[in-house]
Amino acid sequence: MKKLLLALFAVAGITSAHAQVSGNLGLTSDYRFRGISQSQNAPAVQGGVDYAHSSGLYIGNWNSSVSSQVYTKGSGVESDLYAGYKKNIYKGITIDVGSYNYFYPRATSTGTGSNFDTYEAFAGVGYKDLVSAKYSQTLGNGYFGTTNAQGTKYFQIDARVPTGVVKNLSVVAHAGKTDVANSTSADYNDYNAGFAYALPQGWEGKAVYYTNSGMNTAFQTANTVSGQKNYKNAVVFSVAKTF
Repeated sequence: MKKLLLALFAVAGITSAHAQVSGNLGLTSDYRFRGISQSQNAPAVQGGVDYAHSSGLYIGNWNSSVSSQVYTKGSGVESDLYAGYKKNIYKGITIDVGSYNYFYPRATSTGTGSNFDTYEAFAGVGYKDLVSAKYSQTLGNGYFGTTNAQGTKYFQIDARVPTGVVKNLSVVAHAGKTDVANSTSADYNDYNAGFAYALPQGWEGKAVYYTNSGMNTAFQTANTVSGQKNYKNAVVFSVAKTF
């Protein structure tokens, strides 16, 4: 992977002299993506690698175990590739633009026969890692197994604020809205809030409460697998290390 990242930056004419490679590894009690459990309310192992250049350009890969009953006929793995440009433009205000692409090897929908691979472009703005807003839109026809969904939009706001009371403890919060093109029955809102605690040697622990709103009966049925309601409210515990 490192050689691939170096090669991609070389193609872009960027040297590695002012770049940094970092990795991450984590374990979560439930892998939630946009409020919906991807691991069928079960634990997941996650990890990835990032390559960032001082110019603001970056590229990376992130992976997680997922439910093979949600992502049917697949390998039980999600593998994401992303690249973009992130830069501080004025006194802690940053911009972030790029593409995020989700892959589920061999997985295909039992209903439509289509794969779950999804390609998105995004643009965001943030302030000092305290608060950020981001807009994502699909580039292809598919959206996680839903066909004829080109132009699907996702809006999100995220916050991370130190408590100022307990050292290394921060409040984290998120609000998002999914607007699926040509399928209003799949639209919904997701929210989460909780705490993050910075541990020694690059570790961090989190406890976060997830909930969703605006779901209709069709949405709930589509996100119930083997009796498991993947949209249900839940408290999720996780631990991760950056190195």
